[in-house]
Amino acid sequence: MEILYGLRELNSLSKNDAAVIFGSSFNPPHLGHLVISNYALNYFDADFYILPTNNPPHKAINVPFEKRFEWAVRTFQGFKSQDKGIYITDLEKHIEGVNYAIYNVEYFLKYYKSVILLVGEDALGNIEKWFKYEELLKKAILAVYPRTRDGKLYKRGRDVLGDLYCKVLELDFPIIEISSSEIRKFVREGKSITGLVPTEIEDDVIKTYQHLEEGERW
Repeated sequence: MEILYGLRELNSLSKNDAAVIFGSSFNPPHLGHLVISNYALNYFDADFYILPTNNPPHKAINVPFEKRFEWAVRTFQGFKSQDKGIYITDLEKHIEGVNYAIYNVEYFLKYYKSVILLVGEDALGNIEKWFKYEELLKKAILAVYPRTRDGKLYKRGRDVLGDLYCKVLELDFPIIEISSSEIRKFVREGKSITGLVPTEIEDDVIKTYQHLEEGERW
């Protein structure tokens, strides 16, 4: 895995025609992120970009970008591949204002023939709240891993998107029932998070959230 800093040219990095973007606030990163990333790396013939979000449009982030980026680097540092590029980038740190997915897609389309956004089923369930979502789906593929046992949010996505659902790829990945919000809650309640986050960041995650109320900023 290579760490990328700044708004740099990607031509020299491209090893494939397609790029998978796995964006998340990583507030904090957890083992579920690792599992999904591993399945995606095995599934897609594409370069893989881990993209920590700086200022997402639909949620308040209570930990600075630099801290969450550091956690993500330490979480994914074990990924290796000989036939595809695996990168973690601080791209969104250098974009002013709210970070909309369509802007990231347009950036990567400068260097790749196709762009795939890797998201959870819960994101698909709120697709109409995404900024310019119809235009987004004309430019990118939405690869969606399951988050519900009954697939109800896939169904809602089909109902909302209609013909545009052809740009959605339903991934047969395992359901990972770990969430960053639950980890934050456990820490505030003094409960164990062992086995939920990488051991490399566990102590720092506990120190960060144990006295930080939900939504409170440093």
